[in-house]
Amino acid sequence: MQLITSLNIRNFEYLSRDRFISYHHQLRLIFNLGTQVKEILEVGIFNSIMTDLLKSKGYKVTTADIDRNLQPDIVLDLTSNFSLKQDKYDAIVLFQVLEHLPYEQSEQALKKLAQATKKYLIISLPYNSQYFAIQLKFSLAKRSRHLSLSLPTFWSTRPKTDEHFWEVGLKGYPKKRIHNSVAKAGLTIKQEFTDPMHPYHYFLVLEKIK
Repeated sequence: MQLITSLNIRNFEYLSRDRFISYHHQLRLIFNLGTQVKEILEVGIFNSIMTDLLKSKGYKVTTADIDRNLQPDIVLDLTSNFSLKQDKYDAIVLFQVLEHLPYEQSEQALKKLAQATKKYLIISLPYNSQYFAIQLKFSLAKRSRHLSLSLPTFWSTRPKTDEHFWEVGLKGYPKKRIHNSVAKAGLTIKQEFTDPMHPYHYFLVLEKIK
């Protein structure tokens, strides 16, 4: 796995408008779980935006990453035979992480993370699709309205970036395969969606089966 600090990513390029759409959903999904979530493990970090925002709202956040240069609380290699204390965290969150592992290793990592959470796992994965979306916003309306159509790129095997081993929607990686992997990890899908204005990030709120 290539370390993110070796990619020479500049913050002004990384922190795009689409990225902030994803930050919005990441926070919203965590907040919507209510007071039952107080202690969070954040796996896969690049900057401290999420951590700082969650801490400012009173959450206890532990960070984990393979890249020591990011100074995580836990140096964690998801491709290794790692172990975490079982039922330790109220929620474990990892956004745009699992696709950086070969699929079989991402399945094993998901199982181990499912063991470490008390109840919830919130993830996002890249969703490779061809799409068309329109946003309509009126001054008298409280919310924007969207019209969107999307088709997974099932005829292709090429992810959008060389750093990804796979992406949802590509040939061999339909949503059904992801759903099966979630079930094998002992989890059930509580919520799943993509934002019409940034459908490349596919969000899933997963709940541990007791």
